[in-house]
Amino acid sequence: MKAYMKRVLPAALLLALTVAAGCASGNAIKLKYALISTDTPCVGEITVFRFEDKRPTSVLGKTTDNETITSLSDVAEWAGWALFDELENAGCKVRYRTAITAPDDELLVTGQVLELALNQTGVTTYKGRVSVRIVVSRGDATLHAEKYTSEVEDVVVPGYSSESDILAEALRGVMYEAIPAIAQAARK
Repeated sequence: MKAYMKRVLPAALLLALTVAAGCASGNAIKLKYALISTDTPCVGEITVFRFEDKRPTSVLGKTTDNETITSLSDVAEWAGWALFDELENAGCKVRYRTAITAPDDELLVTGQVLELALNQTGVTTYKGRVSVRIVVSRGDATLHAEKYTSEVEDVVVPGYSSESDILAEALRGVMYEAIPAIAQAARK
């Protein structure tokens, strides 16, 4: 009997902790991204430097029940890798770096996530907002610097769409504006 209890008790404890952790992260979402087509050709080599998360809070927003919504993903990496994928899709030869080791003549893109918000606005509707500052430079010269903001409100249908789809759509709005500007700066 004692051997049986030694196995059942840890298993029951593990199950209880797993269920409690699942309940605690019920409003945590995993960020995802899908490419858009900007029809902007991009030529040359570009280095994307790891973005910074400059948001004043890590909480994304609230549900209508006033529960917080958080992210399971690294927000800065999500935005930086989305930019990397878009530039590569547009035809650029792109590198991603976490430390600046680029030569002075190399085109460098840096960014800061200034805002990432998701709030439930109705029973099944959510509003997402993304704000990113992107800087394109070569050596000490800044070729382009701009703050891009996009906002999307849409319905979430279980099994068909999710809250992270709304944030992905908002980030695509940022990329739709930023990619042509970066491609133009790359031609200079």
